Formats: sequence, C-alpha cells, structure tokens
Amino acid sequence: MIFGRRLFYGEDAKIEVASPGTTNIQPQIKSNRALASFQVWWFNPCAMKRIIHLYIVILCFGGFILVPLARTAAADTVSNSTSAPQSLTPSSASTPQMPSSPAAAQTPTGNPPAPATPPTTFWTQNYLTGNWGGFRDTLKNGGIALTPTLYTEVFGNPSGGARQGIISDGLVDLTLDVDLDALSSGIIKDTIFHTEADYIYGPSLSEQYVGDFSDTSNIAGFNTLRLQELWLQKLFWDKKLSLKVGNMAVDDEYFQSTSASLFISGTFGAFTFIANNVTNAPVYPLAAPGVRLQLTPTPAFYVMAGVYGQDNNSNPATNNQNGLNFALNADSGMLIMSEAGYLLNQGTNAKGLQGTYRVGSWVDTGNHSTFISQANFANGTGPLQSVGTNYGVYGVLDQQIYAKDTQIISFFVRSGGAPSNTNFVDYYAEGGFNFTGFIPGRDNDIGGIAVARSHVSDDYGQSQILQGNPPSSAETVIEATYKVQIAPWWSIQPDLQYIVTPSGVQGSKNATVLGLRTTVAF
Repeated sequence: MIFGRRLFYGEDAKIEVASPGTTNIQPQIKSNRALASFQVWWFNPCAMKRIIHLYIVILCFGGFILVPLARTAAADTVSNSTSAPQSLTPSSASTPQMPSSPAAAQTPTGNPPAPATPPTTFWTQNYLTGNWGGFRDTLKNGGIALTPTLYTEVFGNPSGGARQGIISDGLVDLTLDVDLDALSSGIIKDTIFHTEADYIYGPSLSEQYVGDFSDTSNIAGFNTLRLQELWLQKLFWDKKLSLKVGNMAVDDEYFQSTSASLFISGTFGAFTFIANNVTNAPVYPLAAPGVRLQLTPTPAFYVMAGVYGQDNNSNPATNNQNGLNFALNADSGMLIMSEAGYLLNQGTNAKGLQGTYRVGSWVDTGNHSTFISQANFANGTGPLQSVGTNYGVYGVLDQQIYAKDTQIISFFVRSGGAPSNTNFVDYYAEGGFNFTGFIPGRDNDIGGIAVARSHVSDDYGQSQILQGNPPSSAETVIEATYKVQIAPWWSIQPDLQYIVTPSGVQGSKNATVLGLRTTVAF
C-alpha cells in the first residue's frame, strides 16, 4: 500500500477545504470518495456488525477453500523460494526500485561450496510473528499472501499553528493478495485478487492543532474500521496488457514516487493538487469503483488510464462509514485518470542508475462553477457561472544520482497545474532527496529532506475577500526524516516538519512539528 493524502471528516473537524462547484465557497470538508448503495442481505445496519460479517465471510472463505487449495498448489510446485507471490500490480512495474547489493559471485567448479545461509533469527525474519511454523510459506507457495501491519506515531507542534498540542494516532492495515494462477495450479492464469481493510484511530494533529491542509501525517483520517480496496486484475497479451476492475484508490498507481514515499507528511503522498481539487477523489483511505487498463509494450514504457465513479452525496462520516456501500451517481460525474511513464534501467539485466519519468492528467466530468461566481451568488449579487468539466495535469521525476554497493542517493520532483477559477490549489510543486546506507553498519536506513509548496488559487483568494474572509496565498511544507530499519519487520522514524502559512490563509502562524513513527509487520 502506498499512503496518500488522508482527509478528515465529521462535524468536529477543524480544518476545512473549499469544494469546487458548490454555492457555499467557505472552506468545507471534502468528504473524499465512497460510493453508496450496494447492499447484500448479510449487511447489517450496524456498521461494526457489517465489517464483522464481511470478515467472517473472508475468514471462512480462506479457511475452508483458500488454505486447502494453497496446500495442494504448494505440494504441486517445486520451488525453494520463500518470497511473496509475484505482484501483478502495475505499480510494481512502473515504480523505480532501488538496486540491491551486488549478487554474490557464483562458486567456480572445483572450489569449495559457498557457506550455508545463516539460519533465520528473530531479528532477521521478515515478520514479527515469523513463518508460523512453515504455514506462511505454504500459503505463499499456494498463492496467498496475508500481510498485517501496524503503524503508530506520536506528533506535536511545540510552536505555531492554530494552537499547540500533542497527539497519538495509528493505523492497522490488513492486506490479502491471492495469486489465482498459483492457487489454481495454472487453471486461472495471470489473475490476482486483492483486498485491503484499515482501522484508523486517534486524532489528527493537523485537524486539532496546526490547521494545515497538507496533513502532517499520511495515516491520520476518519476514525473507523473500513474496507478500502477490493479488486481483481487480469493480464493479457503475454502479460503486456493489464485490466483491473473493482474498488480502487487512484493514489496506489498514479503520480507515484518511490523517493517521496519515505516522507510522513500527507502532501508527499496523494499531494494536495489532487486531493483538494477533486470532490470525493478516490484517494486513500477511501476508494471508488472503476476500471483501469494498462499497456506495457516494453519493460521501459507503459501507458495507463482509468475511469472511476464519484458520488458527491456520499460521506464517510454518515452514510458510508465502513466503505461497504458502492454507487455510481450520474449527477456527480466521473474521474478519468491517465498516465504514461518511462522506466530507465529497470529491465532484466539492466545496468546504470535507475529512474522513472511520468506525465499524467485527471479529468473530473462533474459540473463546476467558478469561485468568483460562487461568491457573487452567496452575496446575492450574481448567478453561478458554470464551466463544466474540471481538469489538471502533472509530472513526476524520480531518479538515482549515485549508487554504489548499498549506498544510494536519489532525488524526486513532482508538479501539477490546474485552472485557477475552479481549483483550490492551482499550482503544486515538490522536490527532495533520499540518502540510503550512508551510516556505517546501517545499510538499510534511509534519510531524506524535501519541500512542497501548494499555491492557493488567486480566484479562490479573491472569492474569500468578497465574502469578508482573510486572503489566501500558499502553504509550504519542509520535512526532514530518518527511517531506522531495526529489523526487516520493524522500523522507527523520527520526523521534523516546518509548515509555512498553515491553511494558506495569510497571517497564519508558521508551525514546527516533531514526531516519531514506528512500523511493525506481523
């Protein structure tokens, strides 16, 4: 899972963002995607019972069908590999992977054999709970990967912002991937089933204290247990064509940067250029039903596009708290995403510094009114002026500039632009550096520094002035972080952020944010 921008919901929310195309242009909470009205007979009106029912079905399905099939498939497979099933997701093909240390040279004929691989210990195993007595390998060899992960953090702003305070929040993420090819022993070829559920808990520092719209943490969100993604993907044409159908979050595939994903601020995930401009955008922790098609004619190039439903009447705080309602509202339009990318030195046996270059766009087919006309309409001085479809374009650069043994330096740039008369953030730019393995004995540690600037559109700022509110300019986030990889299953990440003009409203006090995150893979 790639963390994106988290949005906040509920009547107690303190920070609000304007929603393009509404008559009330006062900043308002964007209730992000959710698509309502899919009902199955076992869905109880009680939200918690609905989730429990869903997981009973999943567990029963896994216990009585998937597990025996996995054991059978594993027994039929001659393999010593203990790695997870090969991912069929396009992000695995389109995201730059940092080179690992050089492979050990093969032992020449006649020389003594290479030393045996050291036994796995508690501190070298991939998961806190280990291999479950070999059962985890049995599942993987049969095509099933179950990955529970816990993220916990403490953050505070000792100075600046709306007021000072400290919070603790977290996320429990449960992901299930089923390689139906391996599970069915080749009967269902090149097909993957994926589902993901999240339990988000704790308050948001941005919402309660700082007042920024970039989000100080990319795991903060509406407190609930919810189903996020549920999709099926099939590969065609010698695995060069990929079709994905189901409930999806667009930030898992589009506008990605491996280097940017190190940072904790939400703006380096599904950056504010997307999340604050598209009403109910399908951005984590929510998703929307859709269809995505990707073509990868060569290992160095891909193009993909998707169409995703929207429902402006859906609200995760009221009528879709657990993500179990799916709907397509024709009056709300659709979100059309497209992207093309060039993958440098990422093919088999490729040498040289790796890089990824992407260009993309989003189109919101809903009806949108200009900010100025919304202000005039609210003041009773003029009608709404519709401009119809809204859109934006973006680009991503993610490039290694140094790689030797385990030491790597990479940098990234992401930027986007959109019409200022209908978009809260009309120009966005970010950039930063990652430094991997530069402390002796800490080959897997990564440090980084980055800066992001979200420019609030002049039209929106003018519309606020017309309604007697303070003018807006831009919000800037500077972040420095260091991820300590204590074990393959455990990391600790101290973090420092400095936010200039939180909320973008002129006169807001610059905020200093300090925090610590820990991640445990079970």
